Amino acid sequence: MHDDIFPAISRSRGRRKLFKTDLGDGPVVAPPPPEVPARVQLQVPEPSSLPESIAAVTAAVSTVVPAAAEVLRAPITCSSLDGVFAQGGAVAGLLGDRYRPREGQVRMASLVRESLQTCQHAVIEAGTGIGKSFAYLIPILWSGAPAIVSTSNKALMNQLWDKDVPQLRKIAPHPFQAALLKGRSNYLCRVRLQRFREQPWLPGFEEERVALEQALQAEPSGDCERMQLPPALVTRLTVSSRDCEGNKCKHFNRCFYEQAKRVAVGADLVITNHALLCYNVLLTENQVLPVRPVLVVDEAHQLVSYAINALTLLLEHDLFWSVVNHKRTRDAVEEMGLLDAAREGYDVFFEAVRRQRPRARNDVGELGSRGAGEHRDGEGNGEVTRWALRGEIQEGLALWDTVKQIHKELQRVARPGDAAEMEVLLTQCTTIVGVLEALARPEPPDHIRYCDFNPSFPVSDPRAYQAQWQPLEVADVLQRSLFAEWPRVICTSATLGVNNDLAWFRRQVGVAAPELPVLAEMLASPFDYAHQMLVYTPSGLEPVYGEDEDRYVRALTGEVRRLLETSRERALVLCTSRRRMTQLYRELAPDLVIRYPCYCQGELSQPEIIARFKADGNAIIFATRSFWEGIDIPGEALSLVILDKVPFLPFRDPIVQRHEALIRQRGGNPFQELQLGTAILNLRQGAGRLIRSETDRGVIALLDSRVLTRRYGQQIVRSLPKGCHIVRLEAVEAFLVKRET
Repeated sequence: MHDDIFPAISRSRGRRKLFKTDLGDGPVVAPPPPEVPARVQLQVPEPSSLPESIAAVTAAVSTVVPAAAEVLRAPITCSSLDGVFAQGGAVAGLLGDRYRPREGQVRMASLVRESLQTCQHAVIEAGTGIGKSFAYLIPILWSGAPAIVSTSNKALMNQLWDKDVPQLRKIAPHPFQAALLKGRSNYLCRVRLQRFREQPWLPGFEEERVALEQALQAEPSGDCERMQLPPALVTRLTVSSRDCEGNKCKHFNRCFYEQAKRVAVGADLVITNHALLCYNVLLTENQVLPVRPVLVVDEAHQLVSYAINALTLLLEHDLFWSVVNHKRTRDAVEEMGLLDAAREGYDVFFEAVRRQRPRARNDVGELGSRGAGEHRDGEGNGEVTRWALRGEIQEGLALWDTVKQIHKELQRVARPGDAAEMEVLLTQCTTIVGVLEALARPEPPDHIRYCDFNPSFPVSDPRAYQAQWQPLEVADVLQRSLFAEWPRVICTSATLGVNNDLAWFRRQVGVAAPELPVLAEMLASPFDYAHQMLVYTPSGLEPVYGEDEDRYVRALTGEVRRLLETSRERALVLCTSRRRMTQLYRELAPDLVIRYPCYCQGELSQPEIIARFKADGNAIIFATRSFWEGIDIPGEALSLVILDKVPFLPFRDPIVQRHEALIRQRGGNPFQELQLGTAILNLRQGAGRLIRSETDRGVIALLDSRVLTRRYGQQIVRSLPKGCHIVRLEAVEAFLVKRET
């Protein structure tokens, strides 16, 4: 249901030269395109009416595919959907007696329909329980518009693919083709698969071979997750883009990933994830997923973090050593000592990085209020595991120069039509050269260089350090590469608003400009939060560090103990630092485990902890904020979420410090623009984790009395569901008792 103009646009534009190079993605081979459906009405605007960036795209492709950009931005006709969502309508017939028309769902579908017809971007907060996937899929599928839906993780992708799309296929007015597309490393590599089959002497080979062949027969896509392969086998049978031989691979035409890409190009609806979307948009100029008329970014509150990750440069230890020690490298380098200089220079560079590491801190607490209501929150850990890199690092420049010489030697011996192995090696070396220069030279004001330390390695081991270069903000690049290039980007999530306004999110992603047409609306959840949920904040419990920290920790531990005894298990204890999590677990678990199963983050994988928690039905998890999002525990298995304090970003984190300095430099308020908005969205996400249906009931205990005493506390309270904030523990006990009766 789309024309071949869509891949043509990205092919005509070429690829930017970036440090992070796409290795091995061959050309997208599209199947013969069907005709553009009549229901996609074309109304081509005058070139002068298009924004400058769009006009440039139009001019670039005009000799290849006439009016390509105009077709992408032509109005998309979609008939009224009121009857589809009405009682007795198509959705009701599909879902049966459990279906109830929801005003928010109907309104969201109407906004998506308006976006299709008027070619506007949309930012829609759809509260938990609205049913946003049906609200955006139905207008798209009913209109016949070619579309991509991106979400934040594989679990949500699978929900769309296994549940929502098959259901809607039953009632859609037109047949449609759907495709699921993930990154390359999610699919079996046929080269490694062949290598595996040729090694029958390996321990456990026959058992693994039988399981693999059965899984591949059941899931011929080669998608490792859907094949349910064990992690160890996935590692052996997959390859990253940096190691792939691309279209020079002898198995290219049968490659599982390339086949998935070809299916996606020919499909009407493509389901993907934010990691691949950002890689595609920001690093390949839409080479993997060509521009389509409609893009839905579900769970859009995570878009910024994925964009930053896509643009982050890091010196990967395995990549460096695989290039330096590669047989082709050793054969190519004639200068004596050059490879030894690279090996030694690598260690010297990370020794220089290590020397920039600050000494352990004794004062790890808050800096208190600074300026107009500003707040800085401590990490609660004196060990420095992340620090900014400063100045020009001469050892890095020396290593950069050495690797450049190695790269020249590889270029010297390379020949046209050389083996794919050599081409991959050259690309990998190019990547390392670019990353080293970025890490060695002072970064621009809107970027940061920093190093992470992994304490599981010895201090002297270079593998303990990971040096990175990344942008602090991505609003401008998202505006240029995403919102200016894709005709309709529909951003949605249950949590986009701060202080009942979408301006904060719009600034983060680059759609705040008044001249940019955007449909923006916040739609309330159908859940009755005032009766289903309490947010409890005790008085007199404010985080303290330094000399009085022990007293504060004792008070915090006592409050957590009382809450757990009140709830009688079924609780998630979330801390803003690993140190605090460990303190609470060690103090409380020995007594609790006699009656209730207790789990601590890190003892098992997150999926295994969640699975056991659900199965137990009366367990307690101690964790950090990584458990705050992406988990789904409906029903009474989870009735209490305890958060040790307001989840502000740690003020000592060098990324946070540099970001705050950037905001201050342009005259902004770092607390309002960065800290408070992030904290509020994290808290609102927690409410969505706790209440998943009309019958769920539970308590969020925010053990931070600053919510009651600081000016910003009222902004936090206003962002939470109305009527559910209380300050008395007796009210929590009464609420939980009522739940059980």
